[in-house]
Amino acid sequence: MTSHQNPILFYDGSCGFCQWAVQFVLKHERNHEILFAPLQGETAKNTLSPNLTESLDSVVVKSSNGIMTESEAVFFLLPYLKAPFSLFAIFKLLPLFVRNPVYRLVARNRHKLMKAPASCHLPSVDERKRLLP
Repeated sequence: MTSHQNPILFYDGSCGFCQWAVQFVLKHERNHEILFAPLQGETAKNTLSPNLTESLDSVVVKSSNGIMTESEAVFFLLPYLKAPFSLFAIFKLLPLFVRNPVYRLVARNRHKLMKAPASCHLPSVDERKRLLP
């Protein structure tokens, strides 16, 4: 089991929308605390249960609070972002039975929303330190 103090954002490494989301978080983070790992990678394999790494239906966040998926994972990350993006955390007041169906609709259509880029973003030295295998 891998242990980290910082939250880890696990994402579908072959999804263009997911890669865009990772770039968005990297660009808009407050304190550069979040670590990143693909759900298909070694960190996920050694940290998460197989049902989370095989389905690829949800972003997953592992923190000291536990493991979160779907809208819970997204709303956990929002306070880590700079304003105005962190202000969207107010929508956490909506019940899960409202938030998760919206999350699932986006997740089901994520490959249609954005294709994987033809070229990869080259991470900075600091970003590379936070990208886990």
